[in-house]
Amino acid sequence: MGVLALFGAVFTIPPAVADGVRDLRLSVNGEDRRYVVVTPEGVSGPAPVVIALHGAAQTPESFRAYFGLDAAAAAHGFVAVYPEGEGRVWNDGRPAAMRLKMVLRPGDDVAFLVALARSLAEQGIADPARIYLTGISNGGFMVQRMACEHAELFAAYSSIMATAPANYREECKPDRPVPIQFIHGTADSVIAYSGFWTPVGATLSAPESARLFARINGCGASTQRELPHLDVTDVTAATLRRWDNCRDGSAVELISIERGGHQPPARVDTKPDLATPFLGLRGRDVDSGEEIWRFMSAFGGTVAVPPGLGAVTPASRPGAVAAPSRPVAVPLPPQSPLRGNRTDAVVRPAASADQRGISAQ
Repeated sequence: MGVLALFGAVFTIPPAVADGVRDLRLSVNGEDRRYVVVTPEGVSGPAPVVIALHGAAQTPESFRAYFGLDAAAAAHGFVAVYPEGEGRVWNDGRPAAMRLKMVLRPGDDVAFLVALARSLAEQGIADPARIYLTGISNGGFMVQRMACEHAELFAAYSSIMATAPANYREECKPDRPVPIQFIHGTADSVIAYSGFWTPVGATLSAPESARLFARINGCGASTQRELPHLDVTDVTAATLRRWDNCRDGSAVELISIERGGHQPPARVDTKPDLATPFLGLRGRDVDSGEEIWRFMSAFGGTVAVPPGLGAVTPASRPGAVAAPSRPVAVPLPPQSPLRGNRTDAVVRPAASADQRGISAQ
């Protein structure tokens, strides 16, 4: 279908529960997609929204309990939204074999996230100019795909425990500068901080991933500083490297968790995943939710809103959270540089320390 083709999106909203958590559905291209909306007490729409994408095999519920984003949402007055990937995975921008597509069937996730952003605006939940996207691991790779393909849709991005696919050096061509944050542990044994190479594809290192987007955004030189060591029982340490003086006021930053494993840092109480003991150390000097919001909240209000996103309807007036009473047509995302251009050719390792190690993640 072409750019102007339409597909149906049907919203079904059950009654809100007492703690502001709603389990919602969205039909996109024949797929019944699920997402969980968490609205802190006292927050009414249209409000800032952070959409958070889980890692492979997680559910919205397990990710929500593990990530700790709800605490930041309550403290700063934004809505947290947790979509579910088809088969609990995301169709991110890495070559298919690197994300186990042979055994897992991801959904039409680009279309789903585009439709979800519009749905949240039309329901009056989201301020369309202040919708943000974050994710961890497989979800973090999906964040970067959306940054490359739909830079106009989200005001800022945060990718945690996920580095840029090497093919993005040629294929990632967003239509505007992309404010983006990376958070990554230097001892991550699942998605290597230093990048990795396989016969079917490669990823860049975390620093090179940030530098890639700094080049895309036309940023100036970076600055670096150590973050305060707040937890004396924590053997990790955090360093912030930031690129400013970027086009259109954008920015790029990388928070490196020294000795940190494949886990998002958190200072709030969370419920650990079953796999947590095998994922390495979890930093406690910084909190992912707080750092995400600190970075993202500087952007929004001037982001270009795509046609049809956030149209004024009775449900989108301040304080209203009612769903549309009839199906809403959502534009099909346009063809992107990351679609149709990728080949199955073997990716050769670059002669650089930015691609080391092996991973089947």
